[in-house]
Amino acid sequence: MENKDYLLPGIAALLLAVIHPFYWLGVGPLIEDNSMLWQDIIYVGFDDFLFALIILLNIYIYLSLKNILNEQLNFNHIDLLVMILIIINAIWLSTLFLDLSSAVLPDSLITQNKGIFLNIYVVVGIGAIIAIGLVDLLIGVLLLMKLKEAPTLLKIFAVTSLIQGIVGMTIFLAGILIFVVPITLVILAMFFLRKPESIEIV
Repeated sequence: MENKDYLLPGIAALLLAVIHPFYWLGVGPLIEDNSMLWQDIIYVGFDDFLFALIILLNIYIYLSLKNILNEQLNFNHIDLLVMILIIINAIWLSTLFLDLSSAVLPDSLITQNKGIFLNIYVVVGIGAIIAIGLVDLLIGVLLLMKLKEAPTLLKIFAVTSLIQGIVGMTIFLAGILIFVVPITLVILAMFFLRKPESIEIV
């Protein structure tokens, strides 16, 4: 019998494991080309929908992780970190307002403020990746230090969270996250869907 209480978070994690690399491989070239990035900002398209979906799924998955740790392992040491993660993701999601405003404001006004738009987009994006990396690192450390008798899947997740944190904080290695994050999400999905009776209560 699977853990039906966390069926939806498990499905969400598997869905995000597919969407995440698909999105970032698609928008990757934009990061190094300001003209392409600008074209992406001034038009609202399918990639904006995917970005919003990624952020919202990520928030839902980590809230579910917090809940399952509280309910089944009596572990609340990462609650604050999860809330911080949600705030960071919400700020990152707010950059979509740049895309929306470019669709309704006069073209002349948008063109005059091109530099401001690009700077906000890049600074918030890079800042979010670094901040999320720090949170991932702390989550991994706390899980390994405070939950020593954790289920094996949770220990593996803690290790991949550490890797994500280190890679994210270095920025220049952030491209590796395209491959690491899906692995982490699949592990989380397995943790959500595993048999409840096999979870070790600490």
